Amino acid sequence: MYKQLVACLLLATLAQGTIFERPCRTNVEALKDFQVDKYLGLWYDLEHYEASFEQNTDCVTAEYSLNADGSIRVFNSAVRLTDGLLYAVDGLALLSYPEAEVLEAKLNVSFYGAPNDESNYWVLDTDYENYSIVWSCEPLGEERSLEYYWLLSRTPSLPEDEELQEKIEALKEHNGIVDDELIVTEHFAEGCNNKRHGAV
Repeated sequence: MYKQLVACLLLATLAQGTIFERPCRTNVEALKDFQVDKYLGLWYDLEHYEASFEQNTDCVTAEYSLNADGSIRVFNSAVRLTDGLLYAVDGLALLSYPEAEVLEAKLNVSFYGAPNDESNYWVLDTDYENYSIVWSCEPLGEERSLEYYWLLSRTPSLPEDEELQEKIEALKEHNGIVDDELIVTEHFAEGCNNKRHGAV
């Protein structure tokens, strides 16, 4: 019975993100000199690796705001494709290394009040006004890894700026983001316009 329970928990864990037959890469770096205040606000999820908590959803957004104690409120929401209803969840983000001389864009994000001492939300690059590239990786033994990736935008689609598009593609390639694994989020489907803010 114990072994069966462990197996079920393991499968549940593995279902959370996208599994790669490679270890977590050590050449991925988060943005330096992170400006938290400029990062706050509403972001639209444009594309991501498959994750169980985003399956069968569209109109996905994430809204970040500052709590009185200096922590960051994370308000995620999406429209479920199964019934068209809004799904929303509140979370908390803390800077992973707040005392560092040069602040890195690494955060510990958790939901449902669960404690989290893992740095699981890395902003690889952002201009704060148009896009953000977010990544996270958990090792699964020595040769496999569980990765998360999001391309976020301040608007439901990126500006039609060829230079910006090329920069984002170069950043994805540099950081090993695999196009074959990407899921594109729809923001113009029926129901999106009626969604309150907030998701990833």
